[in-house]
Amino acid sequence: MTAKEPSRLWLQSLDTSTLHERAYQHLKTALMAGLFRPGEVVTLRGVADQLGTSVMPVREAVRRLVSERAFEMPTSRSIRVPRMSREHFDELCRCRVLLEGEAASLAAANISAVQIEVLKEKNQEMPARSAVGDVAGMLAANQAFHFGVYAHSESQLLVSMIETLWLQGGPYLNLLITPQPNEQESLIVGGGYHEDLLDALVRRDAQAARAAIAGDISAAAELYRSRIP
Repeated sequence: MTAKEPSRLWLQSLDTSTLHERAYQHLKTALMAGLFRPGEVVTLRGVADQLGTSVMPVREAVRRLVSERAFEMPTSRSIRVPRMSREHFDELCRCRVLLEGEAASLAAANISAVQIEVLKEKNQEMPARSAVGDVAGMLAANQAFHFGVYAHSESQLLVSMIETLWLQGGPYLNLLITPQPNEQESLIVGGGYHEDLLDALVRRDAQAARAAIAGDISAAAELYRSRIP
């Protein structure tokens, strides 16, 4: 995580429950966007300092994320991003294909032309961020694109279930970014499947939207498998 000046929002008088929820949402978003690495260990104090709050709301947020299998607490003062076995990874991918494919399929029936244009802009942000070496920005844009699509499924339960899977798998996005031997450059998340998905949404083709999501997840999974220690 990169240190930054605390937001002035933290200077307002906020109750503990509000701070806890904000800390939870910040950490959840960072995990899903791949801003934590698999196996990374950080201190509660370090996280609290970056969020501009005390340790107590961060501790409460972390406890929620531990229960969701997104973090581990090796000590009372530190948190660790879990590593996963290949077997668990494969199961995670199968579940993602099912749930995210369904969300994209539903979105194809609900989304408007204006909303599709917004998604196109989000998708263009990924190569733009990559071109200037902004890995964190690219990962965040990838997350925003996917959940921008899923939001139009109009199923809060489905989106919540997808978020749970991304909490566990998000840190592995980092493995797609680091150049490997014999690779000329770092990888860009999404490939051509995002364009396929946008085209399916324009045509309101639910099956094509489902297929594009399956292709996107499966293509990334092959890269993950080659990089999981």
